[in-house]
Amino acid sequence: MPTCFRFLFSDLLVLFLLLLTASLSSPQPFCHQDESLALMQFKDSFIINNDTFPSCYPKATSWRVEAEHGRSDCCSWDGVECDPHTGHVIGLDLSDSCLYGSINSNSSLFRLSHLRSLNLALNDFNYSKIPSTIGNLSWLTYLNLSHSYISEEVPSEVSHLSKLSSLDLSSNSNLIIGSLTRLVQNLTRLEEIVLSGVMISSIVPESLANSSSLKTLKLEGCGLYGEFPTRIFQLPQLRDLWIGTNEDLTGQLPEFHSSNVLQALSLSYTSFSGSIPNSLWNLTQLTILDLIGNSFDNSSCLTKASSNHTFPHLQYLGLSSLNLTKFPNFLRNQNKLVQLDLSENNIQGIIPKWMFNASKENLQDLYLSYNLLTGFENSRDVLPWPNLLRLDLENNRLQGSFPISQIPPSIQELYLSNNLLTGFKNSRDVLPWPNLQLLDLENNRLQGLFPISQIPPSIQDLVLSNNLLTGFENSRDVLPWPNLRMLDLENNRLQGSFPISQIPPSIEYLYLSNNFLTGFEDSRDVLPWPNLRMLDLENNSLQGSLPIPPPSVLIYQVSKNAFTGEISPLFCNLSSLYVLDLSYNNLSGKLHPCFCNLSQSLTTLELRSNNIGGTIPDAWAKGCSLSIIDLNHNQLQGRLPRSLANCKELVYLDVGYNKIHDTFPLWLGTLPELKIFILRSNGFYGAIRNIQINCTLSNLHIIDLSHNNFSGDLPAKCFQQWNTMKLFGAKEFQYMRDYNSGILYSISLTTKGIELEYEKIQDELIVIDLSCNKFEGEIPEVVGNLKGLHILNFSNNALSGRIPSSLANLTGLESLDLSQNKLFGEIPPQLAQLTFLEIFEVFNNCLTGPIPHGSQFERFPNSSFNGNPGLCGMPLSKACGDSLPKPPYEGNQGLVSPFEFGWKVVAIGYGCGFVIGIVIGQWVIARKQDWFVNTFRIKK
Repeated sequence: MPTCFRFLFSDLLVLFLLLLTASLSSPQPFCHQDESLALMQFKDSFIINNDTFPSCYPKATSWRVEAEHGRSDCCSWDGVECDPHTGHVIGLDLSDSCLYGSINSNSSLFRLSHLRSLNLALNDFNYSKIPSTIGNLSWLTYLNLSHSYISEEVPSEVSHLSKLSSLDLSSNSNLIIGSLTRLVQNLTRLEEIVLSGVMISSIVPESLANSSSLKTLKLEGCGLYGEFPTRIFQLPQLRDLWIGTNEDLTGQLPEFHSSNVLQALSLSYTSFSGSIPNSLWNLTQLTILDLIGNSFDNSSCLTKASSNHTFPHLQYLGLSSLNLTKFPNFLRNQNKLVQLDLSENNIQGIIPKWMFNASKENLQDLYLSYNLLTGFENSRDVLPWPNLLRLDLENNRLQGSFPISQIPPSIQELYLSNNLLTGFKNSRDVLPWPNLQLLDLENNRLQGLFPISQIPPSIQDLVLSNNLLTGFENSRDVLPWPNLRMLDLENNRLQGSFPISQIPPSIEYLYLSNNFLTGFEDSRDVLPWPNLRMLDLENNSLQGSLPIPPPSVLIYQVSKNAFTGEISPLFCNLSSLYVLDLSYNNLSGKLHPCFCNLSQSLTTLELRSNNIGGTIPDAWAKGCSLSIIDLNHNQLQGRLPRSLANCKELVYLDVGYNKIHDTFPLWLGTLPELKIFILRSNGFYGAIRNIQINCTLSNLHIIDLSHNNFSGDLPAKCFQQWNTMKLFGAKEFQYMRDYNSGILYSISLTTKGIELEYEKIQDELIVIDLSCNKFEGEIPEVVGNLKGLHILNFSNNALSGRIPSSLANLTGLESLDLSQNKLFGEIPPQLAQLTFLEIFEVFNNCLTGPIPHGSQFERFPNSSFNGNPGLCGMPLSKACGDSLPKPPYEGNQGLVSPFEFGWKVVAIGYGCGFVIGIVIGQWVIARKQDWFVNTFRIKK
């Protein structure tokens, strides 16, 4: 090479090295000023609330605008990532950063147009909507808004973020995705789709099976339906597939190839069917396999597999509810299992010895509940599961003494409820489980005194309900469980005085209901348990004044006892209380007005069957959260307070059997959630006219206005608005309850003059009872639109006209009482179609003609039809002949003789005059008694 070229080459090399050194030593560029400003504005649009999530860390509070060379460097801020060459913000991670507030469409966040990664998970965005301006972030490849309290429908602009490889919107129960197909149709680069807990309610599109880059698909609890595309199982890179808790999602498992890389397969609580293929064993990479609660018609792949079959990496295995009858042999060599769920099968007999082999040393959770197991094989040795934390054997056939020595000392939670156990073997010493925190022995055969000394000090939750226990051994000192959080002794045979001083101050949940307790030892006005949250003393024989719980209490239930005296105003200081049940006692006095102050936390107020008098306080605050108010069977007077209209969450309102004197509550229609409304046996009066309010009450199930003095026509316009009553049948059998507290609704209903107590109400029960009032006029035809009705009672009124044939539309009707009215004409023959009708009462009317033929009507007694001289046919002895008495008040049914017309006029005039005379006479006697005596010479 010529010398000149050698020098040129060396110079170029030196120059290149200098440039490279300069580039490596040059500082990273500052972030752009406009992006720094946008970040600060985004931060300032939120409140930093450390209570948003328990572990949140407020990253953005460390952000500072520190000018250097006239610029602000946001690239060093916590959670911010910048491009090392351009200085643009390309990543923002404010997950779990204690943010509270709404994301608006004009948020400065959407000015960060170079963003590629955005993670705002685990914050509280106050149920705001994802703004459509998110489409401005067209470079996004990663978007995570999980657990962030966003709501409404996901905007279509998300589906236009075509560069996305990861989308996580999970655990936002108020978020809606109208169509999964539309959401993912443009997102062809997706590798992760995580939408669990989002309401999708659509099919799973077949097009997802074309996403060859897809690695993770999580769609649990999304309301999916239809058939799951089989080809998705065979995607070449799919590692995690979670589609459980979609009960209407059907499908079948395909044949799996050995090249399949699935690591997690969760199909729990879907409706997959068909056989479990033998090729399942090709999934050698599985760490999670969850097939719980499906409808596979053949699981022989699992039950007939030999011990040579294995999933070498499997850590979690869920085979619950698959109708297994024995322990699958392949479990012998599953030596990496951490959790094993075989519950809700039909496995019977003893747990085989091979299940105890040392290869299960990683096992922490073993669920064997709801089987037919009777015990353990080789019951002398400790089970070789040194890391076992939870063992669930509830609902089996274990009997006698439970073998203490077999359970390893690592155990923390032991579930043995619903068996036939009488105690523990060799139970003289403290149980050898130093880490035991929960012991559940509910519904066994424990009896006598429970041995305190056996339970280790580590215990936190002790469940002993539904046994035959009478108390504790050596019960003089405080129970030696300093960390005791829950003690459940309900449904036992405890009697006498309960020793308050024995319960440690750590107690939070105390259940003593359904025993024979009569009082408290060392009773005091305020209970000495500063952490108490739940106190259940229902159905005992406790006497004296009500014990005052500490301010921490949430639920206070003492119904069905013999407490006396007034309700102390100290209850008004319980600002955390949300259930107060004092029903079925002998409490008296008045309801203190300060109870209205509790209405913003209180959801349930139960005072039924006491002797509480005075008036109902009329200061219920706006924002009242009450959903149950039950004041039935007391001595309350005055008016029904108008401020109850502030309780917009009210579902159950019962003020029956009191002395309330008022007109119909016109504000009733402003309670959109009201399901049960009882005014029975009071002094309500007046007409329910075309009420000048919103009378929708579209959720109403039960209305009882009986035994009052209501008058005028039946409220036809209200009937038209009661939409729930128009629905026939319920999707599933369940009882009405308050979903905040879990309390079941109860009511009293009268059928055939007998009052029945319904301690539980079926969710589909629909009732109208307007009996024993002064309603008049005709029964509206629109009642026939209320097809969900089960009980309809218009008896003991002054109703006239004909029985409308539209009542035949009430195909679920079980009881119809129209007795003691002035109804005339024939019983509509269409009513014979009411096949569920068990009670039919029309006695003491003016009905004529033949009784309808039908299987139901032939079973009704004569008494159902008495007092109607014009009726004939079975079951009456009077046969129907050719000549029948003409029905009264026939209207335009032919000519009426002058004599008959005159007789009607005279009768009506006589009746009205008689009634008016009595009313005026009573008024005169009451108001002008002296004049009356002097005039008519009657002694006082």
